[in-house]
Amino acid sequence: MASTKKARRLVLTAAVVSITIAGTLYGAGVKTEQEATHTVHKTREATIDERIVSLRGMRQHLAAKKELVERQIQDLDARIEERKQKGLDGVKKEPPHHG
Repeated sequence: MASTKKARRLVLTAAVVSITIAGTLYGAGVKTEQEATHTVHKTREATIDERIVSLRGMRQHLAAKKELVERQIQDLDARIEERKQKGLDGVKKEPPHHG
């Protein structure tokens, strides 16, 4: 009798958890779909001037990223050159083999 109650409680708990998870996932999917639809409508309704402003902002952002990456590449090249000059270029110099 005790094991039957325990089994019923376990089944009921599993059912509640399953329903809760399914509801949460469904709700999240619906919300994501609504947000995507809203974004599409907003983009379609934007005027030409708004689109231009948006694209200019994206361009500035990408240009800033480009400058950062170029600076990082220059710093890396400088460090590599410095290591080469110090003889720390990572290449192990083996003694010549006289065979």
